[in-house]
Amino acid sequence: MGRHIPPAAIARRFVLAMTCERLIQHLGFECRELSPAVISVATPFSFADGEAIGFYVEDRPNGVVVSDNGDTLFHLRGLGFDLSDRRRWRPFRQIAELHGFKLNDSGEIAAITPREAISQLVAKYIAAMLDIVDLEREQLGMSEEIDQFIQEVEFHLHAWKPQAGLMHLPTVKGMSGRLHTFHFEFDGMLVDAARPHSNKTGAILRKTADLGLAGMTTPILIVMDDREDQERVRVETDILSSMVSVLAFSQLIRNAGTSSETH
Repeated sequence: MGRHIPPAAIARRFVLAMTCERLIQHLGFECRELSPAVISVATPFSFADGEAIGFYVEDRPNGVVVSDNGDTLFHLRGLGFDLSDRRRWRPFRQIAELHGFKLNDSGEIAAITPREAISQLVAKYIAAMLDIVDLEREQLGMSEEIDQFIQEVEFHLHAWKPQAGLMHLPTVKGMSGRLHTFHFEFDGMLVDAARPHSNKTGAILRKTADLGLAGMTTPILIVMDDREDQERVRVETDILSSMVSVLAFSQLIRNAGTSSETH
């Protein structure tokens, strides 16, 4: 019988060899060697627009670095995401950190691990990227109309309580392990802007239930667009009010002392 080789020893030999052939054999991904110490890997997974998710493996004296080389934020900018303000990086930074990575100031998502633990780090990287893809799809799915409404809500929230802190796209982890994103964190609350629709109401209720099971106690506020279809507004508000606070957009305007034409 052949001599048994422990899995850790196999992984260590694989990383030390650092060849494309071995990487393909063990991970099944396409790759190419950029230098004796750096491999570029294209995975079978993709972003919302179909572009392949990739990563780089760099062998260093103190371990192995897995990174995106800044490609993720570059990709998102190409799709029209406004990331000029680094505060808008926050949801992506939170996702990276949840999976053991860091989003540094240069825009690179990266982490380092001992050579024998590379497979675990690659798995975490893939999980982080797939969470980012979920957020990407959510943001891309917004129509121009709802996007305009979100901007109006932000304007009137500022006018209502100008001293209160407002953060874009906070993310919170639910009991299911899923990261849930809100439009704003404002005055100690998580805030979503919503138009009256049963699909949106259902999504909010599922999100709220998942976060409640995880023990989250931060209040949730839904700003409901009540400028049209008053009966639909009443129905969706009644359903949502069983689990979250709902503020009519017209009431927000009155609280702010502004008008819908101000912005």
